[in-house]
Amino acid sequence: MKSTKLLPFLLVIFIFGCQKEDITTEDPRFKFDQIKPTNEYDATYAQEWMTQAYKSVRSRGFFALDASRLYAYTALTMYESMAYGNPNGLSMEGQLKNFTNVPKPLANEKYDWAMVLCHATPRVLIHMLKGANNTIVQEITSLERTQERRLKNEENLTDEVVDNSKEFAVALSDFIIAYSESDGAKEALARPYRMPSIAENPAFYDGIEQAEPFFMAPFWWTSRSFVISTSEICRPLPPYTYSEDPASRYYQDVLEVLDATRNPEKVRIGQFWANNPNQSGTPAGAWVGIANQLVDQLELDLETTLRMYLQLTLSTRDTFLAVWWTKYNWNLQRPVSYIRRVLKQPNWNSPVPTPPYPDYVSGTSANAGSSSTILTEMFGNKSFTDGQHSDKGFGVRSFADFTSAGKEAFHSRIYAGVHMRKACEEGFTQGACVANDLMSRLRFTSK
Repeated sequence: MKSTKLLPFLLVIFIFGCQKEDITTEDPRFKFDQIKPTNEYDATYAQEWMTQAYKSVRSRGFFALDASRLYAYTALTMYESMAYGNPNGLSMEGQLKNFTNVPKPLANEKYDWAMVLCHATPRVLIHMLKGANNTIVQEITSLERTQERRLKNEENLTDEVVDNSKEFAVALSDFIIAYSESDGAKEALARPYRMPSIAENPAFYDGIEQAEPFFMAPFWWTSRSFVISTSEICRPLPPYTYSEDPASRYYQDVLEVLDATRNPEKVRIGQFWANNPNQSGTPAGAWVGIANQLVDQLELDLETTLRMYLQLTLSTRDTFLAVWWTKYNWNLQRPVSYIRRVLKQPNWNSPVPTPPYPDYVSGTSANAGSSSTILTEMFGNKSFTDGQHSDKGFGVRSFADFTSAGKEAFHSRIYAGVHMRKACEEGFTQGACVANDLMSRLRFTSK
């Protein structure tokens, strides 16, 4: 193997928000040979890795915040692995915050882009899983070897092409791992937090739903986003003013939650979209699970599949940052607190376990707004089915379009007993706003 296969990157001074220099794979600085262009590979090469990412998150027991990071960096790795296989393709370099000096294929060397993907992706995925057990690591390693064998057989690859591709995969994955470590998530988790008291304000979240109050990453919003300029972007309207008056909007919102949880059909919908840790890929992975099925249902090519995964996951990560700023800006209590104290039902529990962080706004609803907006923009009003929870007895659900599914997802949090309507409606709108902002900024081709 040669000592290096990486082209030193020309210094580009980039100010986020300004127009970036167009660099395409037709640029004379990036002339290279390839086995075949991106779109001649099967979309299953990407689909298998995002399916594995979903399974790994479920096995690892991640909450939505860590899961959103994992999905995003995994999708970014896959996209960058194959960006140069599109004749007019653009890297995300200069388009994502601080994403500069990205390793590039070496001019005049020959690469197999799917081989790059199948070796870069597992390295990033294992890193993001943070101490995954041997079973998960073995599953990931097995998929890597299976894809490598498939590519060698299908493409009749020479040792030199395999070596070139692997070396680029290592350089790219090392870069993305370092990029992930610089996003401030670790520092955000370590910041001390003083929980507000209901003695200060009866509307504040008080952890009543937890046997031992536990607060989920109150400073998560301070970590680096991929695209949105600030976690306050798409700031929602304030929640309803706290009131114990039965005629107030606040009281009526909580009463709706209580009534909904007495309806078995609504509770069933709440449970379908619950996406609890260890039982699914988390709320951050709900639409990754849908996307994995869309690859087959819509017969997507690889280029479209990569763009779908990238936009969904980057937007989900940025949406959760905006949501977490909102949650800890208002620190609003959950319905269970009000139902027990004000509605005098001290033993009431939500049908779906109430998460350990404030009500306003709903992260599941925001992700539904973000993801349904992106899929509608990409594919229009397509009907689809979702069977990702059939192993839990939910069968396969059919939806007329992505917006219908998104709205059911935000209603599900009311039916689950974990959010008030205002938190769900504003969350859905906030997520859609983040998605539109992201889609307006990213470019995938030079034409």
